[in-house]
Parts: sequence; structure tokens; C-alpha cells
Amino acid sequence: MTDEDRKDAETGAQDQPEAEAAAPAAEPTEEPAATSGEPSEPEAEAGAAAEEEPEAAEEPPEWTPPPPDDLNVFDMLRAAIGLFVQEAWIALGVQARPGATEVHTDLHGARIAIDTTQLLIEKLGDEATGEERREFEQLMTDLRMNFVRRQAKQG
Repeated sequence: MTDEDRKDAETGAQDQPEAEAAAPAAEPTEEPAATSGEPSEPEAEAGAAAEEEPEAAEEPPEWTPPPPDDLNVFDMLRAAIGLFVQEAWIALGVQARPGATEVHTDLHGARIAIDTTQLLIEKLGDEATGEERREFEQLMTDLRMNFVRRQAKQG
């Protein structure tokens, strides 16, 4: 007998008890209901569940990968800065919210987003590279100038 034959024999022996254990569960444990032409309650529920399954199977859940193991608080600050910058531009009425077709101006929300962005940049501190610091400086200047212009228009 070859190694492959032994493996096949072992796998078959392992599969067999599982199949035998599953067989009794497949047999009905209750007496069949009187045949009135209509399905019994369990059969009706099973039929309704079977009808609902295709609807649930149409849209698989969206998978989100876990964050990398080396993610640290400074990486999270950088990500948060990006989120608040986007929110500031949306609140300034420069860009539409994702999925929306119209822009709306919310100067109070813009002010909060801009101030929060500045706070996050300060918390990043020396962890920011020289290039990042220059980009953040330019970004904050652009946001503040746009805020002042929007405020003057409304005001």
C-alpha cells in the first residue's frame, strides 16, 4: 500500500463517521402531519425562509481589511487631518459631500473643521517631515483665506 493509498484510506475512515453522524439528523423526528393538501407550519416556514435566502445572498457584506500592525497614533493623526480638511472644504461650499450633487456653505462647521485641523497638526508636531510641515502650512493658509472670502460674501 502506498502513502497516498494510506492517506485516502485514513481520510475515508475519518469522513465515514461524520457522514453516519449526520445521517440520523436528516431523518424526521416527528410524525408527518395529516395530509390536508396544505403544508404544515414547519414546512411553510421552511418555504418562506427558502424564498428569503436569495434576497440576502444578493449583496455580500463589504470586507474591510484590518489596519496594519505598525499603525501608530501619528499615522492616525495624519488620517484625521485629511478627514477634517475634506470636511472644511465641504463646509466652505467648495466641494460637495461624497454622494451629493449640491454644495452647501456652513461657516460655523468650516471654522470648527479648520480649528480642529490646526490642533491636529500641532499635535503631530516634530513627527511631521519638513515637506509635510510645508504642505500643512500651505493648506491652512488656503483654508483660512477661503473662509475669510466666504465670510465676507455672507456678511
